[in-house]
Amino acid sequence: MSDDAKPVKSGSAAVREPSQGNYSNVDRLMEIASDRKTATLAPPDPEDAEDPPKDKSMWKLLLQLRPFLPYLTRLVPVLDVALGPLQNAGLSHEVKESIAQSTARMQAIQRDLSTAVTSAVEQQAVQLKRLEEETIRLREVAEVQARAQTLVAEDLRSLIRLVRIAAVGGGVLLVALIAMSAILLMQAAAR
Repeated sequence: MSDDAKPVKSGSAAVREPSQGNYSNVDRLMEIASDRKTATLAPPDPEDAEDPPKDKSMWKLLLQLRPFLPYLTRLVPVLDVALGPLQNAGLSHEVKESIAQSTARMQAIQRDLSTAVTSAVEQQAVQLKRLEEETIRLREVAEVQARAQTLVAEDLRSLIRLVRIAAVGGGVLLVALIAMSAILLMQAAAR
């Protein structure tokens, strides 16, 4: 194992950098993993003698492509937008037919729904007109009843006045009758 692969002790003040310059933590971990892999492997078989150089060359190639990764990540959404119509062009005829049938069904449902909504709105409008006419009739009836009540109240007041006048007149007549009876009794007793 190399010196770069050794872990740093918590008590040491100096932190070792990789021998090839300043790398990010991911690069350092990749380097440590590749060092461990080569150190822990048993001696290669003669048939597999070509594999480790391929493995190292692949790592070297990936490390060389590392500066282009930010550009590639920005390029992926652009490729999705550019290749989207090409992917849609490859749809099968059956899928296109099913999409057309489903859109036709949705349009039919939408037409039915719109006619149902318009008929419901028209029915509501008719009902609102009927309700308005009914409220007008009720208002007129209420006004007529209010007028009738005022007439009845006036008639009742005049009747009460008439009863009072009759009571007063009857009282006066009763007092007069009592007075006349008393006078007649006094004259009869005097004779």
